[in-house]
Amino acid sequence: MGHQTLLLRTVEKAKELDLPSVVVTYYPNPSVVLGKKPNFKYLSSEREKEELIRGFGIDYLVVLDFTLELSKMSAEDFLEKIMIKTLNSKHIVIGYNHFFGAERRGDFNLLNSNKTTYGYAVELKEAVLKKESKISSSLIRGFLEKGEMEEAKILLGRNYHITGLVFEGAKRGRTIGFPTANIKVPEDKLLPAIGVYACFAKFGGKDHKGMVNIGHNPTFDGLGLHVEVNVFDFDGDLYGKEIELEIVHKIRDEKKFSGLDELKNQLTKDKEESIHILNFD
Repeated sequence: MGHQTLLLRTVEKAKELDLPSVVVTYYPNPSVVLGKKPNFKYLSSEREKEELIRGFGIDYLVVLDFTLELSKMSAEDFLEKIMIKTLNSKHIVIGYNHFFGAERRGDFNLLNSNKTTYGYAVELKEAVLKKESKISSSLIRGFLEKGEMEEAKILLGRNYHITGLVFEGAKRGRTIGFPTANIKVPEDKLLPAIGVYACFAKFGGKDHKGMVNIGHNPTFDGLGLHVEVNVFDFDGDLYGKEIELEIVHKIRDEKKFSGLDELKNQLTKDKEESIHILNFD
């Protein structure tokens, strides 16, 4: 929601000034390159980010390759070389918690003190609050890591998405009437808390209702972390295809069952609850 206000304001101001709207971002995340968070997990892939930004009506997305060399560029050089000489910025909208340049010295104050020199205007977007908490990616991560999908949705403005390729699994689900597609999710994608979720599965240009288990399959080998989706009322080959999961609600925690009959009974209940939830989403 915080980024949404920035994007909306940027589009609004660009139309007012009859100028193209541009968003500048980085990849990889600076904390990865600088070694502060080598196992950093992303909320959105670069493709998802591009689609989301395009959806707000932004004209251009500039993704800077964040390198050690770029991290050493002074804030003044970043402003002059990238924001002025490369992008010819005339009006800059910056978030309260955004910094640029070496040692994170670039901020609203630095931009404001240089606006006359370079002939641009600048405005600061303050934090958007939710129950007295500043909306941030950290707050969203916290909700996802607890499986609180509805709270995350409010801040994201949409359900959380996971995308990956289907690969061949052990095929145990089909023996009890609940075939699953095993999804290979990029290692740097943040997964919600371990558990069973109601979801929509999108492939072939269509949305299908389903439920997804994110966990270790404790009833079987209990090894590794798996993302397995049971797509309701579908009986086809998905191997090698890309599936996008829209995760709606956590139904329950993962648990170990005494046998296949107990597991099947629970999955039947999970499916009924998922259908009820998805019919009202």
